Amino acid sequence: MKIKDIIKKQTTIIAIAVILVTIAVIGVSYAIFFNVNKNTDDQVITAGNLELTVSGISALKLTEPMTTADGLASNPIRYTVVNTASNLPASYTLYIYAGSGNNIPLSSIKVSTDGSSSTVLSSLTPTISEGSTTYYQIDTGSLAAAASSTTTKTLRIWIDEDLVADEINNGNLNLQLYVVSEVDEG
Repeated sequence: MKIKDIIKKQTTIIAIAVILVTIAVIGVSYAIFFNVNKNTDDQVITAGNLELTVSGISALKLTEPMTTADGLASNPIRYTVVNTASNLPASYTLYIYAGSGNNIPLSSIKVSTDGSSSTVLSSLTPTISEGSTTYYQIDTGSLAAAASSTTTKTLRIWIDEDLVADEINNGNLNLQLYVVSEVDEG
């Protein structure tokens, strides 16, 4: 009987060790393939073979609403999407969503991805919804299977003074980017 108990204990210890090693390997491999670097003016997000660099974030620090003409002429946020793998094509979709702590209605926010026309954020389509959060698509694209496959685009976001119904005092707007990426392994 004692030999069976010893074998059961050793089998249990080995099984627990295998599970812990598996969890450690998965955690380390995910950490290797996902990274976010940020400072005061730009951020770099790396996930697998997709790298998203967003610069000019300081352009989003607004002190008052703007007209559409001023918004279109404002300093843009520039973002670059790079396919860092030399043998896998990738596609991406960028969404904007409102984070926590907002007291400015999204119907007062305008966006421009081309610098010549603007759209109210809440009217952008397509959208996806998860729970109570709605994600508004601002860009989508495909990148060829080459490390030099890069696309750089601009984004302008502002509070439009023509759409603001009430005086905004101490308003807070927390917009965040949501990136969906797929690799074509086919």
